[in-house]
Amino acid sequence: MGIYVITGGTTGIGAEVRRKLLDQGHEVFNIDYKGGDYIADLSTEEGRKGAIKAVFLKYPDGVDSVICNAGVGPTAPPKMIFALNYFASIAIADGLRPLLKKKGGSCVVTSSNSITNMTVKMDWVDMLSNVGDEKPIMEFAEQIPREKTPSCYSSSKHALARWVRRVSSSWAADGMRINAVAPGNTTTPMTKGMTEKQMDAALLIPIPTRYGRKEFLDAVEIANGIVFLASPEASGINGVILFIDGGIDALLRSERF
Repeated sequence: MGIYVITGGTTGIGAEVRRKLLDQGHEVFNIDYKGGDYIADLSTEEGRKGAIKAVFLKYPDGVDSVICNAGVGPTAPPKMIFALNYFASIAIADGLRPLLKKKGGSCVVTSSNSITNMTVKMDWVDMLSNVGDEKPIMEFAEQIPREKTPSCYSSSKHALARWVRRVSSSWAADGMRINAVAPGNTTTPMTKGMTEKQMDAALLIPIPTRYGRKEFLDAVEIANGIVFLASPEASGINGVILFIDGGIDALLRSERF
């Protein structure tokens, strides 16, 4: 059985991933700001360093997989979105890379099918993935008005997906794999509080596998994909953005693959 490290494994998609892994007999170390095996605010440099140190101390001989799932939605402040959705995922993945290398392990990050969303601002994506200096980007984020937070969210996720694609070959050269999942609208604590009007807006384009039903995907459907990508069964898969969205991406971008 393997050793899996997950961020954001207390609720939502992360909780389903953790449950599935435990059911399979794996050891799971959950890093979260509440209910975790290690409590950390990963939006801060201090929290990330503490979490990485804790994993090194607990598993000096290596880990089999790291799942970077922690994140916030499009209603969070811009600084929090950039810090947690983008910088924290990269810091944890890179920070634990030496432990993954010891076992030829894999990493899975939770991106979003928001990379198909018209709210993405490519100049922000370029700023995140090409500049990559967190301090000036946080200073920039302080100036972003709250009504632009959907663009912060979709841009952070797009940049994260781009990062996975860019680093995948170097990870593979070191004997590891890294992939991302791109969930569609999913029932989680983050979405359960949505009003009927918000739900209608989110389902303006119906989810093909849920056609005729006013409902989102189930968190376990996303977890199934994450657990698969993290497992040795996906040994031939690297640098992939796996859309688990009920067919939305194919519907909107049928000519791109």
